[in-house]
Amino acid sequence: MGVSLPLSAALRHQLAGLLRPQGEGRSELPGTVGGLPGAPPVSYLPVWPEVVVEIEADQPAASEFGRFRHRPRAVRVRDDLAVDELPAVP
Repeated sequence: MGVSLPLSAALRHQLAGLLRPQGEGRSELPGTVGGLPGAPPVSYLPVWPEVVVEIEADQPAASEFGRFRHRPRAVRVRDDLAVDELPAVP
């Protein structure tokens, strides 16, 4: 789970029918997640982690400070995979 680049219109439309809100309100991520330090916080609606999405991300060698240099890009919904089939992330 994490923050990606903005989703394509087609992927947003597909995910709209698959995601279920977790709770009633919106939450905020610190400004450093949304951009440079001091950037405004990113507001989001938490959802249950029930949908697998394929992403493209930097190679591990391109990471800095223990994180990717660029946000990953969501490619497509993987409806052929279930969340419990994915390997655990340390």
